[in-house]
Amino acid sequence: MNTLTAKQLTNKQVEEIQITSACLSVCTVRVFLNGQWFWIVGQDGKIQRFNGPEHANNQLSGISTNKATLIHHSAHAEMVGQPEGETIPPLQVGFHWRSDHSR
Repeated sequence: MNTLTAKQLTNKQVEEIQITSACLSVCTVRVFLNGQWFWIVGQDGKIQRFNGPEHANNQLSGISTNKATLIHHSAHAEMVGQPEGETIPPLQVGFHWRSDHSR
């Protein structure tokens, strides 16, 4: 697993940012840079958790990109009539990423 801290990415342009939402209030972030995906980790080396996509954007605004995606996996597909155990593809939507510096 490739990892980088937010500090290592400050003032960098990455090819893509993916925000993965585990639920409405917990998400993780990974970036695509130099042909590889990197998870954003804290100083302790553990994958950093954010309190939602806006929190992630606010905390990581030193990183810029032209493409950001919010990905949400639903653990409750059976509640909306999907057969139990059926694999449901995640919802993926474009996310407007704000950066502190120009691109």
